[in-house]
Amino acid sequence: MKRVGAVIEKLADLSGYVSGWMVPIMVALVAMEVFTRYVLRNPTMVADEFSAYLLVALSYMGLAYTWRQGGHVRITILVNWLPERAAAWIRLIVLIMIFIFMIGMTQAGFKMVLYAHQINLRSDTWLIFPLVWPQLTVLIGFLTLTLTVLLDIAKAIAKIRVAEPAEEKLK
Repeated sequence: MKRVGAVIEKLADLSGYVSGWMVPIMVALVAMEVFTRYVLRNPTMVADEFSAYLLVALSYMGLAYTWRQGGHVRITILVNWLPERAAAWIRLIVLIMIFIFMIGMTQAGFKMVLYAHQINLRSDTWLIFPLVWPQLTVLIGFLTLTLTVLLDIAKAIAKIRVAEPAEEKLK
């Protein structure tokens, strides 16, 4: 189980790093577009479209990494007042609810990618870019977050068994 957990954590980290590297790519695309538009007077018209795709990709690819870093919104005021054991059980229940939600989101992402592939969905711009590629990043993001939440469920169950605190209490 520890090996599987380590693989999931590395996958989440990798998706976060890939997501982070998309930012300088977006900056380079926009800089190139500005240069070709205002200096060469011949715009390429690719920066808008691909920057939008990269923004979607970095948002979804970074989900699991952000989860692992504790960057998603948490409301812990009620849980912080509860005894450790009750807080651990509430954390487990919430994680299970998030996992169920993420299974649905992953299924929806899979259906979206499958549909785009089946009908050969392409962008409306002159580039006629296949939309299955940016949509695939949504599916990958949902899948890595689902696996990361599943790993957290396993960790939460293990902590309940040994009566450890569910997570660090936020101050």
